[in-house]
Amino acid sequence: MQKSIVVIAALTLLLVSPAIAAGGQRGDWELGPYVGYAWLDSYGKVAPDNHLLYGGRIGYFVTSRWSLEASYQLFKTHLDAANTVDFKADALRLNALYNFREGKPLRFHLTAGVGQETTKISSIFESTDTSWNGGAGVRYFFTPSFALRGDARYVSTRVGAGLNQTQGNVEATLGLTWALGGGPAPDDDHDGVPDHRDACPHTPRGASVDGRGCPADADGDGVFNGIDACSDTPKGTPVDVKGCPIDSDGDGVPDGADKCPNTPPGTKVDAKGCPIDADGDGVPNEADACPDTPRGTRVDARGCPLDGDGDGVFDGNDDCPNTPKGATVDARGCPKDGDGDGVFDGIDRCPGTPAGSPVDSTGCPRAVKAAPLFTETKKSLVLEGVNFKTNSAVLTIESSAVLDGVAASLKDWAEVRVEVGGHTDSTGNDAYNLTLSKRRAQSVVDYLASKGVDKSRMTSKGYGKADPIADNKTDAGRAKNRRVELKKAD
Repeated sequence: MQKSIVVIAALTLLLVSPAIAAGGQRGDWELGPYVGYAWLDSYGKVAPDNHLLYGGRIGYFVTSRWSLEASYQLFKTHLDAANTVDFKADALRLNALYNFREGKPLRFHLTAGVGQETTKISSIFESTDTSWNGGAGVRYFFTPSFALRGDARYVSTRVGAGLNQTQGNVEATLGLTWALGGGPAPDDDHDGVPDHRDACPHTPRGASVDGRGCPADADGDGVFNGIDACSDTPKGTPVDVKGCPIDSDGDGVPDGADKCPNTPPGTKVDAKGCPIDADGDGVPNEADACPDTPRGTRVDARGCPLDGDGDGVFDGNDDCPNTPKGATVDARGCPKDGDGDGVFDGIDRCPGTPAGSPVDSTGCPRAVKAAPLFTETKKSLVLEGVNFKTNSAVLTIESSAVLDGVAASLKDWAEVRVEVGGHTDSTGNDAYNLTLSKRRAQSVVDYLASKGVDKSRMTSKGYGKADPIADNKTDAGRAKNRRVELKKAD
């Protein structure tokens, strides 16, 4: 009895010492008193009454999950109705506990260990024996350092001193426990905020948190401050796991702001992620062999200007894109005709011809007046030798000689007015043939006008296949039907 009083007194003194709670981290101490109830097995023919027990314990956390615990408890009851025969048992035990961390404020544990049990029946019987025990329990933490603890265990003791039998007792205990901080407060997510104060207990490691343990995300990209390698990402920008903007085409403009997300590698881009095209010709600077092309100029795949008629004025800026080779042009690309004879400067061999003088195709005066195109009986004329490129209204080079003669005659016979008619064969779509014939007739009018014939004296008309002069069933017939015909207008 004296031994038990000393042990309990020592434990009580420890309980009143100041404690910094950690709730069971490595290096913590845990101690407290308990009371309980024991259901006893019979001792031979003797059956002690079940009764209350009381005791105290002290433990040490080797890790946050494993702890060692020493306990001392005392049990006293009687064997007879008159309470004249005392039954006393005390136990000194050493147990190992496995502590589960899941659950707040509950923390469950399993326990198992070995002990020394001393059993005494008045002055009749006394035996000190080794016991084994195992059980489970739970702590309910009111604060991080103070908890209510309940345990249930089975105790097996091989009793000697003449009995030579194994006793199996069951115990249930309820007590208080204090945690004395030897290690840091539990912080499962390692964010610096103890679990008991952490409102966000699963914060990714390395994230910056507020006083509640919750992470912040200043740029709103879904990657928390502290682990965000690019903490000032613009709102709405897609990011990688490090919080840095994704740039699929590698042009330096993040995908969310990139208006041209498939820019070829190495291409210089503007703030929108689109290739820089300084001259606005549709070819990026890196691929542009002619980076200073004037605005509006048509270019080839290399970014260099096209000049279909070779007059030095680029296509797109050329108002007269079919200028004859060698003609002198103005800034608009249109031919100049200083003496007004219908032959352009640059190809006019006689640039000072007096106004109104008949000239030949070289711009030089003709000695005689050109023959008329029509007579009293001849009112129409098929322009043999006037041909066009396939499926187009572009005159062939060979057509110039014929049309130059027509232009010369019309200029010499200023009173004559004509209709230029375009005709096709029966091959192909009717609507297409009609449109093509109109365009070809107009090309002839334009050419004659370029040679000095007043446009007001000429009209153009497309007939398509409507007015054949030969059989469309033969190649020869179809060739005759593809023609330009002049008619004298009244």
